[in-house]
Amino acid sequence: MVHIVTGVLLLIFLLVYLQDRRKVSNGFFLSLFLLSLYLSITYEALTTRPPVIFWLFIIITILGLAFLLLGGFALMVFLLINARILFKREGARLRNSLTLATGLGILSLFVLSFFPIQDYFPEQLHFLFTFSIFCIQYIAFFFIEFFISSMLYQVYFPKYNKDFIIVLGSGLINGNQVPPLLQSRINKALSFYHKQREKTDKRAKIIFSGGQGPNETTSEAEAMAQFALSNGLPPEDAILEDQSVNTEENMRFSKQKMEERKMDDYQAVYVTNNFHLLRAGMYAKRAGLKAQGIGSKTAFYFWPNAFIREFIAYIVLYRKIHFAILSLVFLILLASTIFLQWIN
Repeated sequence: MVHIVTGVLLLIFLLVYLQDRRKVSNGFFLSLFLLSLYLSITYEALTTRPPVIFWLFIIITILGLAFLLLGGFALMVFLLINARILFKREGARLRNSLTLATGLGILSLFVLSFFPIQDYFPEQLHFLFTFSIFCIQYIAFFFIEFFISSMLYQVYFPKYNKDFIIVLGSGLINGNQVPPLLQSRINKALSFYHKQREKTDKRAKIIFSGGQGPNETTSEAEAMAQFALSNGLPPEDAILEDQSVNTEENMRFSKQKMEERKMDDYQAVYVTNNFHLLRAGMYAKRAGLKAQGIGSKTAFYFWPNAFIREFIAYIVLYRKIHFAILSLVFLILLASTIFLQWIN
C-alpha cells in the first residue's frame, strides 16, 4: 500500500509541476513524495531487507537525524559567517543585514528554548505562546517549500526558438553604470542569443526592461542596451522598455512591446539572477506573459541575503492569504482558551 501512495504522490507532483512550474506548491508536493519514498524504503528495508535498500535506509536515516538535530545550529553559524563576508565585500548596509538578522533570530530561539517562558505568562495568555510557536513553524515551513520550489524552477532547458529575450533591470550605480549583478543578466541573455543563432540561425530581439530611478541619470534600459551593444549585440536586435519601475511592470510592459510586434504568437524567455527567478515567474504569470525564466549566476556570498529578501517579498506578495491563515489560527486558539476557561 505504501508503494501505491508513493506512486500516486509522484504522479500528482509531476502533474502539478508540469501544469505550472511557478507555484510554491510544487515544493510541497515534492516534499510529500520524498517523505513517502522514504517510508517505502523503510518498509522494504525492515521487511524484505535487500542489502542495497537496507544500507540506503541507514544512510538516509542518519542524514535525516543529523539534519533535525544540527540543521538549525549549522544554518545559524552559516548565516552569521555569511553576514560577516557580505559586510566585508558589500558594506554594512541595512539591505545586507538579512542574513545577520536571521542568524541572530535563530540564536535567540536557541537561547530562549532553555528558559520556561510560558511560566511567566498568565494561564489565560498561554495561547499567545502557542501562537508564537505556530508562527515560527509556519514561516519555517514556507521558507523550506519556497527554497525547494526555487531550486526546481532553476531546472529549465529552453528551446532555441525564441522571438524575444527579456532582461529585467535591477538598478544602476553612479547614475548610469551597469553593476556586476545586472551585467551577469545581460551576459546570460547575450549567451542565449548567440547560441540560438548558432543552432537555429534565428535572431531574437532582446528587450531591456527598466525605467529611470530617482538617483539615475539614464534609464536602466538605455544603460543595459549600451552595455550589450558594446559587447556585440546588433543595434537592430535591441528593444528598450524604459517605463517600468518594478518586476511586475517589467513583465507587463515587455509583454506590450512583444504584442506590438507579434501579437500573441511569440516565443519568449526572460533573464534575471537565479535567486530572483521564481518570484519573477509569479509576476510573469500575473501579467499573462507566456515566458519562463533562465537565471544568471550570482556570487555565492551574495546569494543567501538576496534569497531571504526574495522570500520576504514572496510573503508580502501573498500577504492577504498568509494573514488570513494566521488570523484564523489566532482566533481558534483564542476561542479554545475562552471555552476552556468557561467550562472550568
